[in-house]
Amino acid sequence: MPPPSRKSPLEPKTSPSEVWQESGKRSVVPDNDPNELIRESVVENVLESMPAGLMIVGKEGRVFQVNALLAAILGFSKDTLLEQGWSVLFIGHPENNEFNDAILDVIQEARVRESREVWYARPDGQWFFLKITSSFLRFGGDDWRLVVLVQDLTELHLMHQREKAALEEKRLAEQQRADSLNNLALSIAHQIRNPIMTIGGFAGLAAKHTDNPDKVAEYLRSVMESAQRLERMAAAVREYVSIVPGTLERLAVQDVLLGAVQRVRECAAHPERILEASDSLSPDWTIQADSGQVAAALDAILENAFESYGGAPDQDKIVTIEARANEDALVVLVVDKGRGISEQDTPFVRDPFFTTKAVGTGMGLAVAQRIMALHGGNLEITSSPGKGARVAMIFPRAWEQARD
Repeated sequence: MPPPSRKSPLEPKTSPSEVWQESGKRSVVPDNDPNELIRESVVENVLESMPAGLMIVGKEGRVFQVNALLAAILGFSKDTLLEQGWSVLFIGHPENNEFNDAILDVIQEARVRESREVWYARPDGQWFFLKITSSFLRFGGDDWRLVVLVQDLTELHLMHQREKAALEEKRLAEQQRADSLNNLALSIAHQIRNPIMTIGGFAGLAAKHTDNPDKVAEYLRSVMESAQRLERMAAAVREYVSIVPGTLERLAVQDVLLGAVQRVRECAAHPERILEASDSLSPDWTIQADSGQVAAALDAILENAFESYGGAPDQDKIVTIEARANEDALVVLVVDKGRGISEQDTPFVRDPFFTTKAVGTGMGLAVAQRIMALHGGNLEITSSPGKGARVAMIFPRAWEQARD
């Protein structure tokens, strides 16, 4: 974007030499004036010892004085700033419009101690966040000077940005935790309320129909089914809380995946389930893990994937499983093309008792997540509603064992 259209008192001349000629040459101190030499030396030392960059600008953009810190911040040598002037070096560079405006506004409105914080692009492409404090000084008539102090706040600004990002991340984590606890409470209440209401309702009906043994038996069967559902929930909770660090051994990822394929094939209760494994597995890919726990986590993920296809018994439910490796981790991917997970449910599907099914404990992915955490890994879930889901089991790679 071009710089703003404005009549600038620092409009550059056709060349740096013309600016230099019109502004007058720098004064030369006679060799026989020791007091003036001392004064200049003191001024020079004071300017160079300042904790901020300093520049004194006059008419036509001439730079009368500049210290080394200011030159370092702006990315020009002192000689370049003194010889070419401010207007020649900075005006006409749209990436630094804010920086230029911080100077031009002070000149045009004759402000004193005006401070602004702006981004500045150096000639080498680096961006600096600067605090510019300017004061307009008039010496009579049309003679004036602008004193500019520049402080480099880049590191401080970036630190504040990182702190803000960390605080926002913490806030979001706390919000997600609160949402998870709320969903947990609602899920538990829902899971327990339904069977309890069923038990209470059918027990009451059985008490009213004691003269009809067939009806009583029917009601009692419903009571027993609900009681068994509560027992399954209690067993799932016991299983979840009993997961502790297991016995670690070197496992070939190829064996882990092929074992899962074999278990699915041997499940006569679900002949429609098909698990396809990638044939590009390397026998050298190994993880350090408890074989039983890894199998349990993988089976829970596969069960969730197969159930995403719904209950149609005549439909083939195809799930694919593969492994990938990078420098630091081995990733086992389980991919289905089922109904997927809604965006609002995705953050909570690994929470205990969270389920969208009418019947189910909602503990499968929670168990898998807990097992992965105990192995120093993670469970990542991505999904497109209506197009399926993708679950990644991320394991630290067993480098030392792989080299044995």
